[in-house]
Amino acid sequence: MVAAVKRDYYEVLGVPRDADEEEIRRAFQAQARDWHPDVAGGPEAEERFRELAEAYSVLSRREARALYDRYGYRGRGNQGVEDGSDSARGEDVHAELELQSFEAEEGTRRLISFHVVARCTACMGHGYLGLPDPECEYCLGTGRKRTVSNVDSAQMLELQPCPACIRELCAQCGGRGRVDAERRLRLRIPPGIVEGTQLRVAGDGNDGGAGSVPGDLLVRVHVLPPPRDPRLVRYLALVLLIVAAATLVLYLVH
Repeated sequence: MVAAVKRDYYEVLGVPRDADEEEIRRAFQAQARDWHPDVAGGPEAEERFRELAEAYSVLSRREARALYDRYGYRGRGNQGVEDGSDSARGEDVHAELELQSFEAEEGTRRLISFHVVARCTACMGHGYLGLPDPECEYCLGTGRKRTVSNVDSAQMLELQPCPACIRELCAQCGGRGRVDAERRLRLRIPPGIVEGTQLRVAGDGNDGGAGSVPGDLLVRVHVLPPPRDPRLVRYLALVLLIVAAATLVLYLVH
């Protein structure tokens, strides 16, 4: 699995490592106004705003900042360190793929479709619109109200927009911070793959919300038994290839 590469949070906000709380707050507000998705359009603005919000959520809180200064970015998932993220990591997505025996033997490329829970681009996974108040005493500038409840001998964390400084839920995701989506991916199948092999594609699973790392796509491969006459399958594959090429030529001509 490929780990996510993160820039230094102080570099993101453009402040020195000894900056005080007021300097960090001013730096965040100045850049957030320019990079908010409602002001600056495009995927670059959305990614930049998400990066700014994540950096500020850590550096604006004394305990989280102290942990960051000591350990740095930890790649999410270490439950012993709290960094203010909604979810350490999204869930994995499972898919199935059938291959002919000659495809498994020689290797191939397959276009697969799968459903995921993706981060809402309108609110960048927060579930609300607008910026939280850095001086809010209710949520401490995170924009989120945290409620822990006990369910079946287990603790469940529920996150809601702060009722004091955040009042408008995102209409696109209904306050979830995530939306259902369908993705298509061209998957390279290595030669010599066998029945039951599981292929992992890092970062193409479900999103866990603002500040999280997406899960992985796990593809279980099923190899169909070879036909009695393997030449028949190759012949059919050649016929399908010729038909597809002829269809493309007719399309280009017309």
